[in-house]
Amino acid sequence: MASAPEIYKANLDAVSAGILTGDFRLIVQHIGIPILMATGSREVVVSSVEEMEILITEYRQQLIEKGLVEYRRTCLWAEFQKPLPDMIMGEHRTEIRSATGLIVPPYHCRLALMRIDGQWKAIWEHAHIVEDDVEFLATDIAKAQARAHAALTERLRAQQSNSES
Repeated sequence: MASAPEIYKANLDAVSAGILTGDFRLIVQHIGIPILMATGSREVVVSSVEEMEILITEYRQQLIEKGLVEYRRTCLWAEFQKPLPDMIMGEHRTEIRSATGLIVPPYHCRLALMRIDGQWKAIWEHAHIVEDDVEFLATDIAKAQARAHAALTERLRAQQSNSES
């Protein structure tokens, strides 16, 4: 049986190769749907393959416009979750380069993988970066979800207030 770091690294390498080459099918083979993706400034629940394609396409296009030549993610640690043998938590460092240097400063990510139908897939990712130079998460999807969340929160508050009266 492969170790948690080996499984984690294989997932990182496959998704990184998909981003470099534009192979969307390779990427979605290694990402579970739905997946929660977050950065320092926003979060998105990607709930369909179509949403994932939008997110990846927009992200990749920005990187290509900035001269993408290398997309490297290095596993820092990964471990099986003892009560959940089909889950791995880990952390990795991401470096994205053009021919002239870094496109964005290197950053760390936390990632959760789950074995789904025999395949290890990412189900949660938090990138420790603020989206200044590159938008990692599709702005329109993130804004729509934030509005929906705010409306739901307001509705729940109103219901709670009414039930307390």
